[in-house]
Amino acid sequence: MEERRKPVLGRVVPGVSPEVQRKLHGFFVLVQALSAPLAGWLAFLMFLKPPRRRLETADAPILAEARRTTLRCGSDRFNVWRWEHAGPTVVLLHGWGSHAARFANFVAPLHAAGFSVIGIDAPAHGTSPGRFSDLPRFRNSLAEVLRAHEPIHAVIGHSLGGGAVLTVLAETADHHPKKICLFGVPSDMDYILESFAMMLGLKAPALENLRARFATKFGRPASAVSVTAAAPSVRIPVLVIHDEDDNVAPIAQGAALAAAIPGAVLWRTRGLGHSGALRDAASIQRVVDFLRD
Repeated sequence: MEERRKPVLGRVVPGVSPEVQRKLHGFFVLVQALSAPLAGWLAFLMFLKPPRRRLETADAPILAEARRTTLRCGSDRFNVWRWEHAGPTVVLLHGWGSHAARFANFVAPLHAAGFSVIGIDAPAHGTSPGRFSDLPRFRNSLAEVLRAHEPIHAVIGHSLGGGAVLTVLAETADHHPKKICLFGVPSDMDYILESFAMMLGLKAPALENLRARFATKFGRPASAVSVTAAAPSVRIPVLVIHDEDDNVAPIAQGAALAAAIPGAVLWRTRGLGHSGALRDAASIQRVVDFLRD
Protein backbone atom coordinates (compact mmCIF):
# COMPACT_ATOMS: atom_id res chain seq x y z
CA MET A 1 0.00 0.00 0.00
CA GLU A 2 1.16 3.52 -0.70
CA GLU A 3 0.82 4.53 2.96
CA ARG A 4 3.46 1.99 4.01
CA ARG A 5 6.23 3.32 1.78
CA LYS A 6 9.45 4.58 3.32
CA PRO A 7 10.29 8.29 3.15
CA VAL A 8 12.32 9.20 0.10
CA LEU A 9 13.27 12.72 1.11
CA GLY A 10 12.61 13.21 4.81
CA ARG A 11 9.14 12.63 6.25
CA VAL A 12 6.18 11.41 4.24
CA VAL A 13 3.41 13.84 3.25
CA PRO A 14 0.01 12.26 2.47
CA GLY A 15 -0.92 12.08 -1.19
CA VAL A 16 2.56 12.86 -2.55
CA SER A 17 4.34 10.01 -4.34
CA PRO A 18 8.12 9.52 -4.12
CA GLU A 19 8.48 10.53 -7.77
CA VAL A 20 6.63 13.80 -7.18
CA GLN A 21 8.70 14.38 -4.04
CA ARG A 22 11.91 14.18 -6.07
CA LYS A 23 10.62 16.59 -8.71
CA LEU A 24 9.44 19.10 -6.11
CA HIS A 25 12.71 18.88 -4.25
CA GLY A 26 14.67 19.63 -7.41
CA PHE A 27 12.37 22.53 -8.32
CA PHE A 28 12.72 24.18 -4.91
CA VAL A 29 16.50 23.85 -4.99
CA LEU A 30 16.40 26.16 -8.02
CA VAL A 31 13.79 28.54 -6.59
CA GLN A 32 15.67 28.99 -3.31
CA ALA A 33 18.81 29.86 -5.24
CA LEU A 34 16.85 32.80 -6.68
CA SER A 35 14.85 33.93 -3.64
CA ALA A 36 13.97 32.45 -0.24
CA PRO A 37 10.78 34.58 0.05
CA LEU A 38 9.66 33.37 -3.38
CA ALA A 39 10.25 29.78 -2.30
CA GLY A 40 8.29 30.41 0.91
CA TRP A 41 5.37 31.93 -1.02
CA LEU A 42 5.21 29.08 -3.54
CA ALA A 43 5.50 26.51 -0.76
CA PHE A 44 2.64 28.13 1.15
CA LEU A 45 0.38 28.07 -1.91
CA MET A 46 1.17 24.38 -2.36
CA PHE A 47 0.59 23.73 1.35
CA LEU A 48 -2.98 24.99 1.03
CA LYS A 49 -3.76 23.07 -2.16
CA PRO A 50 -4.59 19.41 -1.48
CA PRO A 51 -3.94 16.67 -4.03
CA ARG A 52 -7.09 15.07 -5.47
CA ARG A 53 -7.09 11.39 -4.59
CA ARG A 54 -8.73 9.16 -7.19
CA LEU A 55 -11.70 7.03 -6.28
CA GLU A 56 -10.59 3.40 -5.99
CA THR A 57 -12.54 0.97 -8.15
CA ALA A 58 -13.60 -1.17 -5.19
CA ASP A 59 -15.13 1.87 -3.45
CA ALA A 60 -17.33 2.99 -6.34
CA PRO A 61 -20.25 0.58 -5.66
CA ILE A 62 -20.42 1.59 -2.00
CA LEU A 63 -20.38 5.29 -2.89
CA ALA A 64 -23.17 4.64 -5.41
CA GLU A 65 -25.38 3.41 -2.55
CA ALA A 66 -25.16 6.77 -0.76
CA ARG A 67 -27.29 9.88 -1.23
CA ARG A 68 -25.17 12.95 -1.97
CA THR A 69 -26.17 16.41 -0.81
CA THR A 70 -24.35 19.73 -0.77
CA LEU A 71 -23.93 21.98 2.25
CA ARG A 72 -22.56 25.50 2.50
CA CYS A 73 -20.26 26.91 5.14
CA GLY A 74 -19.28 30.51 4.59
CA SER A 75 -18.02 30.79 1.02
CA ASP A 76 -17.34 27.06 0.76
CA ARG A 77 -19.63 24.41 -0.65
CA PHE A 78 -18.90 20.80 0.17
CA ASN A 79 -20.53 17.44 -0.46
CA VAL A 80 -21.91 15.01 2.10
CA TRP A 81 -22.65 11.33 1.49
CA ARG A 82 -25.37 9.61 3.52
CA TRP A 83 -25.91 5.87 3.82
CA GLU A 84 -29.38 5.78 5.35
CA HIS A 85 -30.13 3.29 8.08
CA ALA A 86 -32.32 3.19 11.14
CA GLY A 87 -30.40 4.14 14.26
CA PRO A 88 -28.00 6.82 15.53
CA THR A 89 -25.66 8.57 13.10
CA VAL A 90 -21.89 8.24 12.79
CA VAL A 91 -19.99 10.92 10.83
CA LEU A 92 -16.75 10.13 8.95
CA LEU A 93 -14.13 12.81 8.18
CA HIS A 94 -11.08 11.96 6.06
CA GLY A 95 -7.55 13.36 6.14
CA TRP A 96 -5.62 15.72 3.88
CA GLY A 97 -5.82 14.90 0.20
CA SER A 98 -8.33 12.11 0.78
CA HIS A 99 -12.12 11.75 0.56
CA ALA A 100 -15.12 10.11 2.19
CA ALA A 101 -14.79 6.91 0.15
CA ARG A 102 -11.62 5.98 2.05
CA PHE A 103 -14.02 4.93 4.83
CA ALA A 104 -15.97 2.61 2.50
CA ASN A 105 -15.06 -0.47 4.55
CA PHE A 106 -16.77 1.04 7.59
CA VAL A 107 -20.24 1.33 6.06
CA ALA A 108 -21.40 -2.30 6.19
CA PRO A 109 -20.06 -3.00 9.72
CA LEU A 110 -21.63 0.22 11.03
CA HIS A 111 -24.96 -0.62 9.41
CA ALA A 112 -24.82 -4.13 10.86
CA ALA A 113 -24.28 -2.57 14.29
CA GLY A 114 -27.36 -0.38 13.84
CA PHE A 115 -25.82 2.93 12.79
CA SER A 116 -26.62 5.37 9.99
CA VAL A 117 -23.51 6.78 8.28
CA ILE A 118 -22.54 10.20 6.91
CA GLY A 119 -19.27 10.80 5.04
CA ILE A 120 -17.86 14.27 4.37
CA ASP A 121 -15.84 15.40 1.35
CA ALA A 122 -14.10 18.44 2.86
CA PRO A 123 -13.74 21.58 0.69
CA ALA A 124 -11.41 20.96 -2.27
CA HIS A 125 -11.44 17.21 -1.55
CA GLY A 126 -13.20 14.32 -3.26
CA THR A 127 -16.25 15.55 -5.16
CA SER A 128 -16.37 18.91 -3.36
CA PRO A 129 -15.51 22.04 -5.35
CA GLY A 130 -12.60 24.34 -4.64
CA ARG A 131 -8.82 24.40 -5.01
CA PHE A 132 -7.64 25.31 -1.54
CA SER A 133 -8.33 23.94 1.93
CA ASP A 134 -7.03 24.04 5.49
CA LEU A 135 -7.82 23.00 9.06
CA PRO A 136 -10.39 25.81 9.61
CA ARG A 137 -12.31 24.66 6.52
CA PHE A 138 -12.27 21.07 7.81
CA ARG A 139 -13.44 22.29 11.22
CA ASN A 140 -16.21 24.48 9.81
CA SER A 141 -17.49 21.77 7.49
CA LEU A 142 -17.67 19.27 10.33
CA ALA A 143 -19.39 21.79 12.59
CA GLU A 144 -22.01 22.42 9.89
CA VAL A 145 -22.69 18.69 9.47
CA LEU A 146 -23.03 18.25 13.24
CA ARG A 147 -25.49 21.17 13.32
CA ALA A 148 -27.49 20.06 10.28
CA HIS A 149 -27.83 16.42 11.35
CA GLU A 150 -28.03 16.69 15.14
CA PRO A 151 -28.00 14.54 17.21
CA ILE A 152 -24.80 12.76 16.16
CA HIS A 153 -23.75 9.66 18.05
CA ALA A 154 -20.08 9.69 17.03
CA VAL A 155 -17.46 11.14 14.71
CA ILE A 156 -14.56 9.15 13.27
CA GLY A 157 -11.70 11.34 12.04
CA HIS A 158 -8.49 10.38 10.25
CA SER A 159 -5.31 12.51 10.41
CA LEU A 160 -6.26 16.15 9.74
CA GLY A 161 -9.91 15.09 9.99
CA GLY A 162 -9.21 13.91 13.52
CA GLY A 163 -7.56 17.23 14.29
CA ALA A 164 -10.70 18.96 13.02
CA VAL A 165 -12.82 16.86 15.40
CA LEU A 166 -10.78 17.99 18.41
CA THR A 167 -10.81 21.58 17.17
CA VAL A 168 -14.61 21.53 16.94
CA LEU A 169 -14.89 20.19 20.48
CA ALA A 170 -12.46 22.80 21.81
CA GLU A 171 -13.78 25.82 19.90
CA THR A 172 -17.55 25.28 19.68
CA ALA A 173 -20.10 24.80 22.44
CA ASP A 174 -23.02 23.07 20.71
CA HIS A 175 -23.94 20.01 18.61
CA HIS A 176 -21.14 17.82 19.97
CA PRO A 177 -21.17 14.05 19.36
CA LYS A 178 -21.36 11.52 22.20
CA LYS A 179 -18.15 9.69 21.21
CA ILE A 180 -15.16 10.16 18.91
CA CYS A 181 -12.56 7.91 17.28
CA LEU A 182 -9.26 9.35 16.08
CA PHE A 183 -6.95 7.66 13.56
CA GLY A 184 -3.33 8.78 13.05
CA VAL A 185 -3.71 12.38 14.25
CA PRO A 186 -0.52 14.52 14.11
CA SER A 187 0.35 16.45 17.27
CA ASP A 188 0.39 19.98 15.85
CA MET A 189 0.35 21.98 12.65
CA ASP A 190 4.01 22.98 12.91
CA TYR A 191 5.03 19.32 12.68
CA ILE A 192 3.00 19.02 9.48
CA LEU A 193 4.44 22.27 8.14
CA GLU A 194 7.97 21.09 8.91
CA SER A 195 7.33 17.73 7.23
CA PHE A 196 6.09 19.57 4.14
CA ALA A 197 9.19 21.80 4.14
CA MET A 198 11.48 18.77 4.49
CA MET A 199 9.79 17.13 1.52
CA LEU A 200 10.45 20.24 -0.56
CA GLY A 201 14.00 20.57 0.72
CA LEU A 202 13.43 24.06 2.12
CA LYS A 203 16.37 25.60 3.90
CA ALA A 204 16.02 27.71 7.06
CA PRO A 205 15.26 31.10 5.40
CA ALA A 206 12.51 29.67 3.19
CA LEU A 207 11.07 27.62 6.07
CA GLU A 208 10.87 30.68 8.29
CA ASN A 209 9.18 32.59 5.47
CA LEU A 210 6.68 29.73 5.14
CA ARG A 211 6.00 29.82 8.89
CA ALA A 212 5.53 33.59 8.80
CA ARG A 213 3.01 33.35 5.97
CA PHE A 214 1.07 30.73 7.92
CA ALA A 215 0.96 32.97 11.01
CA THR A 216 -0.16 35.96 8.96
CA LYS A 217 -3.01 34.07 7.28
CA PHE A 218 -4.32 32.23 10.32
CA GLY A 219 -3.56 34.76 13.03
CA ARG A 220 -1.29 32.48 15.06
CA PRO A 221 1.86 30.45 14.47
CA ALA A 222 1.59 26.85 13.34
CA SER A 223 3.10 25.71 16.65
CA ALA A 224 0.05 27.15 18.45
CA VAL A 225 -2.34 24.94 16.46
CA SER A 226 -1.97 21.88 18.68
CA VAL A 227 -4.42 19.02 19.11
CA THR A 228 -2.59 17.97 22.27
CA ALA A 229 -3.34 21.37 23.79
CA ALA A 230 -7.03 21.01 22.90
CA ALA A 231 -7.23 17.43 24.18
CA PRO A 232 -7.67 18.06 27.95
CA SER A 233 -10.95 19.91 27.30
CA VAL A 234 -12.56 16.79 25.79
CA ARG A 235 -15.15 15.28 28.12
CA ILE A 236 -16.61 12.44 26.05
CA PRO A 237 -15.36 8.87 25.44
CA VAL A 238 -12.46 8.77 22.98
CA LEU A 239 -10.74 5.92 21.13
CA VAL A 240 -7.32 6.76 19.66
CA ILE A 241 -6.04 4.35 16.99
CA HIS A 242 -2.43 4.83 15.93
CA ASP A 243 0.01 2.60 14.08
CA GLU A 244 3.53 1.98 15.35
CA ASP A 245 4.82 2.32 11.78
CA ASP A 246 3.00 5.58 10.97
CA ASN A 247 5.44 7.61 8.87
CA VAL A 248 3.26 10.74 8.78
CA ALA A 249 2.45 11.09 12.48
CA PRO A 250 4.78 8.98 14.69
CA ILE A 251 3.27 6.67 17.31
CA ALA A 252 4.63 8.92 20.08
CA GLN A 253 2.18 11.60 18.94
CA GLY A 254 -0.78 9.24 19.18
CA ALA A 255 0.33 8.08 22.63
CA ALA A 256 0.72 11.68 23.82
CA LEU A 257 -2.72 12.57 22.47
CA ALA A 258 -4.37 9.64 24.24
CA ALA A 259 -2.57 10.51 27.47
CA ALA A 260 -3.80 14.12 27.25
CA ILE A 261 -7.49 13.19 26.90
CA PRO A 262 -9.11 12.18 30.19
CA GLY A 263 -10.14 8.51 30.01
CA ALA A 264 -9.09 8.00 26.36
CA VAL A 265 -8.25 4.50 25.15
CA LEU A 266 -5.21 3.95 22.90
CA TRP A 267 -5.40 1.08 20.37
CA ARG A 268 -1.98 0.41 18.81
CA THR A 269 -1.66 -1.29 15.44
CA ARG A 270 1.46 -2.48 13.65
CA GLY A 271 2.43 -2.57 9.98
CA LEU A 272 -0.56 -0.55 8.72
CA GLY A 273 1.16 2.81 8.26
CA HIS A 274 -0.72 6.08 8.32
CA SER A 275 -3.93 5.01 6.58
CA GLY A 276 -3.96 1.22 6.49
CA ALA A 277 -6.15 0.91 9.59
CA LEU A 278 -9.02 2.39 7.57
CA ARG A 279 -9.06 -0.88 5.58
CA ASP A 280 -8.17 -3.19 8.47
CA ALA A 281 -11.04 -5.43 9.60
CA ALA A 282 -9.74 -5.75 13.19
CA SER A 283 -9.40 -1.98 13.59
CA ILE A 284 -12.85 -1.36 12.12
CA GLN A 285 -14.37 -3.93 14.47
CA ARG A 286 -12.61 -2.27 17.41
CA VAL A 287 -14.27 1.01 16.44
CA VAL A 288 -17.68 -0.60 16.05
CA ASP A 289 -17.38 -2.25 19.48
CA PHE A 290 -16.36 1.07 21.03
CA LEU A 291 -19.31 2.92 19.48
CA ARG A 292 -21.77 0.19 20.47
CA ASP A 293 -20.70 -0.11 24.12
